[in-house]
Amino acid sequence: MMDPHDPGSGRRRQGEPLRTIFCGTPEFAVPTLEALIGSPYSPVWVITPPDRPRGRGQRLSLSPVKEVAVEAGIPVHQPRRFNTEENLAVLRETKADLAVVVAYSAKIGAKALDLMPQGWLNLHPSLLPSYRGAAPLQWALINGEEETGLTTFFLNEEWDAGPICLQEKTAIGADETYGDLAARVAVQGADLVLRSIRLIESGESTPIPQNDDRATFAPSLTPEDSILNWGRSAIDIHNRVRGLIPHPGSFARMGNRRIQILETCVICSEDTERGAKPGQVVRADKGGIEVATGRGILDLRRLRPQNRASMSGKDFVNGYRVRVGDFFE
Repeated sequence: MMDPHDPGSGRRRQGEPLRTIFCGTPEFAVPTLEALIGSPYSPVWVITPPDRPRGRGQRLSLSPVKEVAVEAGIPVHQPRRFNTEENLAVLRETKADLAVVVAYSAKIGAKALDLMPQGWLNLHPSLLPSYRGAAPLQWALINGEEETGLTTFFLNEEWDAGPICLQEKTAIGADETYGDLAARVAVQGADLVLRSIRLIESGESTPIPQNDDRATFAPSLTPEDSILNWGRSAIDIHNRVRGLIPHPGSFARMGNRRIQILETCVICSEDTERGAKPGQVVRADKGGIEVATGRGILDLRRLRPQNRASMSGKDFVNGYRVRVGDFFE
């Protein structure tokens, strides 16, 4: 009897489920991998980046995807470079029909793309062609979008530009953070991937080309993107804070203190009152701390000073003797 996880057992026979491999790295990819493992399409191989040293002790850390694969007894391959002859040989040995890709950052070249008879199916957390790129959910939140979605599409040699298999919309909550949104759509995405595979297997998938003229982009976040600009509106700053939680976070300075802003609330979205300048504290008492912006007032509900635990706005005021008129740079 064939072992479905034995890469040498050959391509599937007629009537058998599609034989898959899975490429992924972070927690966002885990729900899809777990859904595949619990389905007829359990991967015969998982590909994820090499283990990386982390923390003070620089101990090697497994990716979340590798942890799940190891627990499930699925062989794991960790190439340092994807498009080498060595890695292509591994892909050939899997004799897979379809590759499923979720949050795997390596560029997959033409030779690798040609090795999967049913293609490389990628899950992307946006409604392509909108928000192509590495950080679609973060930028959707930063830009104040009220809706986003998920797309399964077939990889080609251009980034996030291949033909679409399925799409599904989802509303964004008014105060939903990146962490909340990513966790929610990761679960939705797992279901979308399974539905896409069933379509492919049945021969009913009809991929739709993307309209490149409507493409927008969501590039990787830089350290500068995390620095709050108090000259922007209260709404814009609030959206940036929630779009960068839990990582990479948004930061401001007060004097020589670097402070992460963890939670905000828009108190007023109209023109700044009381003659205050952007970044100036307009309230600092037992009720918390409020700051003027380029337009409107922002309540800083939770903050984390450098090398300190997170705290409420009230505790920050008391602990750091913040007064009305002080400035965030």
